Formats: sequence, structure tokens, C-alpha cells
Amino acid sequence: MKTMAQLLLALLLPLSPVRAGQEPPPLHLGELLRAALAHDGRVLAANAQLDVYRARFKEARWAWFPRLRLQGLFGGPVGERRLACNPDSDPGCTGLEVTEASKTGDFEFGKMSFALGGKLEGVLPIYTFGKIDAARRAAAAGVEAGSAGIRQARQQVALEVRRAYWAWLVASRSVEVLEDSQRKITSAEKKLLKMLDELNEEVTDRDLFKLRYYAAQLDTLLEQSRQGRAGILSALRFLTGIEQLGRGRELAWREIALPAEQPPELPRLLEQARRQRPELLMLAAGVEAGKAAVEVARARFWPDFFLAGYVQGSWSPVQDYITNPLLSPGLTNYDAALAVGFRIELDVPQKLAQLERARAELARVQAQANQAGQAITLQVERAWQAVRTARARWRVQRRALRAAKAWMRANLMSYGVGVFDTKDLLDSIAAHAKATIESSRVHHDLAVAMDELRLAVGEDLGQPPAEELQP
Repeated sequence: MKTMAQLLLALLLPLSPVRAGQEPPPLHLGELLRAALAHDGRVLAANAQLDVYRARFKEARWAWFPRLRLQGLFGGPVGERRLACNPDSDPGCTGLEVTEASKTGDFEFGKMSFALGGKLEGVLPIYTFGKIDAARRAAAAGVEAGSAGIRQARQQVALEVRRAYWAWLVASRSVEVLEDSQRKITSAEKKLLKMLDELNEEVTDRDLFKLRYYAAQLDTLLEQSRQGRAGILSALRFLTGIEQLGRGRELAWREIALPAEQPPELPRLLEQARRQRPELLMLAAGVEAGKAAVEVARARFWPDFFLAGYVQGSWSPVQDYITNPLLSPGLTNYDAALAVGFRIELDVPQKLAQLERARAELARVQAQANQAGQAITLQVERAWQAVRTARARWRVQRRALRAAKAWMRANLMSYGVGVFDTKDLLDSIAAHAKATIESSRVHHDLAVAMDELRLAVGEDLGQPPAEELQP
């Protein structure tokens, strides 16, 4: 049974549609956005900046942790330093007698050896009059600003990718329309040459000259459209980092999806912008950080209370541990201490200047936040009006396209039976091509206006709706 299954699998595998060397599928807008957001340096820099803010927040969060310092030493040679007797076991020993080699002032060092020791000291903040809490709030505001900065960078990159993609659709549509018009004029030229050969009195050489003049103009427009499309592909390669784009990896062409309804009412959009715009979120975080900085500057006028202590010790095999306070200790000794203290810097004039500077910085950020709120209100209003204007243009252009199409069809029908006015035929073909291209441009302008409105209210342009990913 297993052998039969393997045989069937071997027979069916050559029929699979996935073959080596098959052309990759075309790229849709969503794939371009994902590639650009993963590649663009502005987004990467914003992510790195957020990592910086997060590291600062961790540093501020652990500001209460004691500052510990550990030192160690090892060295030599050191001379002998020993007691001559033991006062604990010898009643006649005062504890002040030392060996001859332990006395100073001569070159007799006795037995030489090494010494080692170490010291551990630490300071634990107890109360700082709000300095640590304010620093933590300022660092947390920095993290919020960094997150908003990533959103702002993503929005800018996504908007540029969307604009380039819409422009590529218009350029591709223009090339398609102009190529179709070129074929129609070529067909008309062949028909005209045939009628001239048949000595048809309804046409003259002047008609042929007009036709060729229009054809030359059309060739120029077609070449310009192709160059424009190539330039847009270069921009998309730069934004997305996909070097094969337009060089074996094609873009997916699709009709620009038009919104079925008018945009929401302006007050609702303004409220949404105040909640979601990353610029306002960044400035709000800046205001919070400025308030925390003022609190820190104010708290610097007060001392910092702390708990401090140390433990130290050293040892040498040729030096005794001396407990008699009348003798200086040698390299074999131990000590420890613990105390509560305070620390304050009395540079009051400098602290007053620092407080004044912090307040001025806070006022500056608050003014920027107020100005940004007003500017965003104006931006939303303009984007909202641009969408309404683009929709009105789209309705007008749709009627113009229908009229141009009917005009061209009427002339093509007359052309089919050999009765036509050359100028009117060329004008109708040109009008239809112009109306079609203009219709694509109106679709483009409406799509860009919708993106700018979404940008103005703070919607994520990096996540297109599901219908935008359809070919």
C-alpha cells in the first residue's frame, strides 16, 4: 500500500503548478508596505531611539538600588609584623612587645611574604524628596515619546509608498491608454492610405499629414509616460529595498478602490485626530517629561538622605591581627561601619537657574503642543475638504469619460464604413484618451486625499484594509 502511494505521488508531482523557475507572483500594496516598513532607515532609527528611551527608563526604575563598589588588592613583598608574646596565655605579656624584625627604623624585615585584602562599600538612598520618582516619570514619558516616534516614522514611510503605488497605477493606465490610442491611429492610417490609393475623394493628403502629426505627438506622450513609470519604480525600489522590482518582479495592477460613502463628519475626525496623532502624543509626553524635570530641579534644593556602610579586611601570613589600640594595625585587620547620612550641594544660584531653565523648557513644549493642536485641526479640515472635492471631480469626470467614449465610438463606426472626418476622428480618440487618463488621475487624487485624511486623523497607513490587497 505504501509503495502504491509513493508511485501515485511520483506521478502527480510533475503535474503540480509550482515549478522551478516559475515567475514570482506580482507584489500588492500590502507587500510593498511591509517591505518598506522593515527596510526604511527612518523606521529603524525610530526603533533604535525607542530602545534608548527604554534603557533610560530601566536606569531610572533602578535608581533606588544601592550603589555598591568592591575593591580588591594583592601584593608584596611585605615584612614581618608579629607580637613577641601572647597576652592571653602569658601573664607577664603586656601585648606591646613585638619581635625584633617587626620594629621599624632598620633594614631587618624578617620573614617576607604577600598580602591580600578587599573592601565593599555601598550607599542606599532612603529619601530624596521626589527626585527618583520624578526621574522615573520623565523616563516613562520618553518611552511614550519613542513609541509615538515609531508611529510617526511608519506613517511617513507608508504615505510615501502609497503615493508612489497610486502614481504607478496612473502611469501604467496612461501607458495602456496611449498604446491603445496608438493602435487605433495606426489602423486609421492604414485605412486612410488604402482610401488614398483608391482615389477616394473624401480624403486628401492633408488628412494623412494630420494623422501623422497626431501620431508623433502621441509617441512623445507615450515615451514620457513610460519614463515616468520607470522613475516611480525606482522610487519604490528605494523605499522598499526590493531591487528586483520592475526587473523580473512586477507590481500587481488593480483598480483604485473608491470609498462608497462620504468621509465622516468633521467634528468626529477632529476628535479622532486629538486621540491618535503621534505628533500630539509625542508632545504630550514631552510636557509630562518637562513637568518631571521641574520637580527634579525643585527637589535639588533639599538634601538626599541615605544609608551608607562598608566592610573591609586584609590578611598577610607574616603579620598578626593586632587588637591593642596602642599599636597601629598591620596588614591583617578587619573593619566595618554603618551610618545614616545626608548630602546636599549648596550651589543655590546655580539651582535657581536650573529651575528657571526647566520651567522655560516646559513652557516651550506646552506652546508647541498648543500650536500643533491648532495645526492638526487645520490639516484635518483641509484633508477632509480635499476628499470632498476629489469625490466631486470624480463624478464630473465619470460623465466626461462616458461622453468621450460615445463620441469616439460614433467616429469609429463611421470609420468602419469608410465615411469619416479625419480631424473629428482624431479629436475623439484624443478626447477619449485624455478623459481616460484624467479619470485615472482623479482616482489617484482621491486615493491620495483619502490617505492624507487617514494620516491627518492618525489612522495606521501601514495596515491597508483587506480590499486594498485584492488585485
